[in-house]
Amino acid sequence: MKKAIIVACLGMLVSVFGADAAMAKELWKVKTVIPRNSAFVLNYFGGRDAGIWRKHGIDLEIDARPFKGFAASLPAKEMMVGTYMGTAAIARINKGFDWVIIGGGLTVMQEVFVLKSSPFKTISDLRGKKFSSWSTGAGAFKATRAVIMDGFGIDVLKDTNFVQAAAPALLKLLARGDVDSMFNISSLTIATASQPDKYRSIFAPNDYWKKKTGHAIGWSAPLVAWRSWVDEDRARAKAFVKATHESYKWLRKPENLDAAVKKFGTLAAVKNQKQANVYKKWLSEGKLFMSKWDVKTRDNQWEFLEMAAKHGVLGKVPSKEKIGLILE
Repeated sequence: MKKAIIVACLGMLVSVFGADAAMAKELWKVKTVIPRNSAFVLNYFGGRDAGIWRKHGIDLEIDARPFKGFAASLPAKEMMVGTYMGTAAIARINKGFDWVIIGGGLTVMQEVFVLKSSPFKTISDLRGKKFSSWSTGAGAFKATRAVIMDGFGIDVLKDTNFVQAAAPALLKLLARGDVDSMFNISSLTIATASQPDKYRSIFAPNDYWKKKTGHAIGWSAPLVAWRSWVDEDRARAKAFVKATHESYKWLRKPENLDAAVKKFGTLAAVKNQKQANVYKKWLSEGKLFMSKWDVKTRDNQWEFLEMAAKHGVLGKVPSKEKIGLILE
């Protein structure tokens, strides 16, 4: 009797471990590239550690690179899917890249900051002044340029003394008063917002678009993929979208953010508790991530593209049915 029980137990263990092994073999292996010093470090690495992608059947490899390396990764097919610069992606699609937008991502949570002591109150005050940003090709910058043109009739590339510099240098330039305003990457936006005694925001692109349409701007970095990768296995693509959206929601819980910052804060450039607190506040307010991609969301984001094209920020607007795929 005892032998029979032991044999039965061993059989169950073999079955369980065998099932786990089979499940592990069945995981889709997906590589994605993210920029260092960004909010993506927290949701991707933190969410992976929490088992979000594995739950959806994905063995996720994350490659965190400096911004230029990140920007080059999707065109070079070093990744086939990931959160990528949105308006820049549309520009490449217009040039013939067979890419599709398949999910939400980082909204244009960056804001235009000035010194607290400066006289500037609105974007209109910056006409002819020094407006600075880290990249004219970044999705967030292109989107912000478009809404400033739409709301104020100012092209920051033509109607200001535009200054482009590396992201860390921008904050130093603003602190010294060498530029009049700054529009920076996500982590340095958080760092600036955490110092209200020194800096203040005079324009939030998301707030402008929300007031006009009821939606945030999703073109800082939505989920972008090569169409061939989606067509190769739509179930895999759908699972990746679901997992990524879930990671955005996961990060909104304060205890999850704390865990992600504790382990990956250095890579994400979260340098102190004040910055972590800004992340907590903005995440709870839904300012950072767009965690859904449905027909209504896509239609609004294409409305934004139409506006950007009208102002010459985009050459043309591709078909939303062809390019904006709804997988969930």
